[in-house]
Amino acid sequence: MTTPVSSATHGNPSISPLVSDVHVLDSCVTGNVDVIEQGIALLDTLSDDDYQHVATPYVNSSIGEHFRHSLDLYCSLMNEQKTGIIDYDFRRRGAPVEACRKTALREFEHIKQWLLALRSNDIYRHVEVKTEVSLHQQYSEQLTSSMARELIFVAAHAIHHYALIRVSALYCNAEVSADFGIAPATASYLRGQV
Repeated sequence: MTTPVSSATHGNPSISPLVSDVHVLDSCVTGNVDVIEQGIALLDTLSDDDYQHVATPYVNSSIGEHFRHSLDLYCSLMNEQKTGIIDYDFRRRGAPVEACRKTALREFEHIKQWLLALRSNDIYRHVEVKTEVSLHQQYSEQLTSSMARELIFVAAHAIHHYALIRVSALYCNAEVSADFGIAPATASYLRGQV
């Protein structure tokens, strides 16, 4: 079942017509919490060595590096209130979170608490987003979006990295849940196939 996004602004002209349905708030937060909890669950099953292992030639980065990158995008969302912009070029390459599974667990828990504290006015508001867009030269675009749209993007981006993490975790013989790294639309399709 899908929940259509209402185009009404509920009498508030500052609310984007793209994100005006209360169900979007609930599903955005719930979906992101699901993604965060999947990360926590996998981290709980990995050894510290597994966390740092690079499953060459299948992937070029460790599980820790993929988790760090996913966490960086969530940090960009959380930092927006301080900086006034969601900067997706923010990276903490080489930071302790890449090598320390317990640091990643703490960061995931912090993000989960932040998500659960979001209110309607947090998610409905417009935000500025900056990101590089060219491989051949340093060129960034800055545009207006909504926090809900960016939450949806960051969750989808994390799921994409979870699919890569899944390869490395299976290579390390770790226990990986069947739905880890599976996109919501794919999960819906698979449920319909049963």
